Amino acid sequence: MVWVLGTRSLPASATYHTLSRGFDPAREFYKHQSTAADTFDISTTQTAATSSHHTVRMRFSRDLVLITGATGHVGSCTLLHLLESGYHVRAAVRSEAKIAAVLSRPQIRALNPGPRLTFTIVPDISVPGAYDHAVDGVTHIIHIASPLATGDSVPADQHDEFFIRPAVQGTLNLLEAANMVGTVRRVVITSSIVALVPYNEMEGITKRSPLKPVSPNDRIPFVPGPYKDTFAAYAASKVASLHHAEAWMARERPAFDAVYLHPGFVLGRNDTALTPGQAMQGTNSVVLALLLGKRFGPYAGTTVHAEDVARAHIMSLDPSVFGNQSYILSQNSRWNDAREIARRCFPEAIKSKMLVMGGSVKTTNLPVDTSLTEETFGFKFASYEEQVKSTVSQFLELRLRKGPKFNMSGDVSVKQRGVFVSARVITC
Repeated sequence: MVWVLGTRSLPASATYHTLSRGFDPAREFYKHQSTAADTFDISTTQTAATSSHHTVRMRFSRDLVLITGATGHVGSCTLLHLLESGYHVRAAVRSEAKIAAVLSRPQIRALNPGPRLTFTIVPDISVPGAYDHAVDGVTHIIHIASPLATGDSVPADQHDEFFIRPAVQGTLNLLEAANMVGTVRRVVITSSIVALVPYNEMEGITKRSPLKPVSPNDRIPFVPGPYKDTFAAYAASKVASLHHAEAWMARERPAFDAVYLHPGFVLGRNDTALTPGQAMQGTNSVVLALLLGKRFGPYAGTTVHAEDVARAHIMSLDPSVFGNQSYILSQNSRWNDAREIARRCFPEAIKSKMLVMGGSVKTTNLPVDTSLTEETFGFKFASYEEQVKSTVSQFLELRLRKGPKFNMSGDVSVKQRGVFVSARVITC
């Protein structure tokens, strides 16, 4: 079943209508367009949440991209980049409640995507045929959905059911569906750097030689459970998923190719977070817990801005990017550098004790070779400082919405993905 937005204005209580299976407004749109080119340009005026207006030049594409995991940190950012890039997008979500959550986001409402954004409900990605109805008419797939290690305790005897099985079966189900439909040209799969690095090296138990940096061509064996903790189980799920995906591609030799993206610890603004507690979820929690006085670790010093991860996903759709290849998305960081960054950029937050300097996170040095990524995508990764500033500024914004407890110097209007937020922050 496919869902399409019922109104172009996208009010807070946006409606959506059930459409007959197999119908998609994007595909119907194609029927009435010239086939002389794959894209066309249009100038469109968008209204931000503050009623400010700006004109952008958007390049609309006839390609239809299926995205999974669009309600998470990386997925939500990638969805915005897809829409901003002019793609028609079908988002696979678990429930109608998830559709409502996406539509309620100010960033989505500001973009006013209309029929370019549709939805399909996939309650369980591990069920055989889970994506069969979702791929109709799709030209590209971005597969982000996979179980995450959130810090919640998962009993050791449930690690396989919670992490391994959904990661593997979800990926295989999507590849099978893409092969069946016959219109898909490329599948982009969000893997992780943990799929390329032995767990002991991620933990710092075994040191990796600086002369042998992690390479996108590295592969490690899958180790079955039981696992030490949920992060170890998550890492194993990424190893297993990559192995099965590459084996399937080699065996089936489909008409499409695959790109595997391997981000490190993803940091930066998470537009799905509406409260300080939600901002503390995911890998952003490492930086925020450090700046709230917690001491823990070690964690590998391999981080990447969420915006860079999203951008790489969109660029991977381009056929000029070599397929059936892995690309590492990461740069080297020292976790405790966040303290000095906070001192310079958020001094009033420290003065008010909204941030504290007593925390510490040990860093495992892990050399990484990202030369292929930089050459292919043509950009340098945002610095750790930019990642920290993005993460912390959102956390403080959410704290301030609950009632200001201090005055931060420097009244700044910040434009974040089409939505203007005014906050008293330090810019540095």
